[in-house]
Amino acid sequence: PQKKTPEKPALPEKAGAAPEIAPPPVISEKPRTTVEVKPPVAEKKEDIRHEKGQFIWPVKGTVQTRFGIQPNKTYHNWIKIVCKPGAQVHAAAGGTVIFSANLKDFGETIIIRHVPDYATVYTHLNQRLVKADQNVRRGQRIGRAGEIDEAGATYIHFEIRLKGKARNPLFYLP
Repeated sequence: PQKKTPEKPALPEKAGAAPEIAPPPVISEKPRTTVEVKPPVAEKKEDIRHEKGQFIWPVKGTVQTRFGIQPNKTYHNWIKIVCKPGAQVHAAAGGTVIFSANLKDFGETIIIRHVPDYATVYTHLNQRLVKADQNVRRGQRIGRAGEIDEAGATYIHFEIRLKGKARNPLFYLP
């Protein structure tokens, strides 16, 4: 059953008098909750490894485009190495081929996994000489360069990844 509030007795109205208006109910303010502002949690930064000589150059040539932010504000995860047409491309380190196929926008591509947490990526090849799941040795021929850029130069793109994150290959090459 609902609680009934007692009714107030009606007051007799005087002629011409304004009706009586009850004061507004008092609303008690709830205590405000305070928000504790904590300083941002510092993310653990990974150590950037500079292990010169851990990998060998995949092809003889010249670095034309470096890793990172470019003058046109784009970002490259690779270095572009200009080389002779048909130049042999070699595994930069021993490992297992985890991808060997044509990749949209990157052409003939090879990805090699290296123990413990590295991978190398070779794109814009003319020919692939290895298959997925194949073990390769450091320096083993894995393909040929042959794709030509807008300036008419033959080139490949080369990436080094550590735990899936692109790293500057120049920090690891001799």
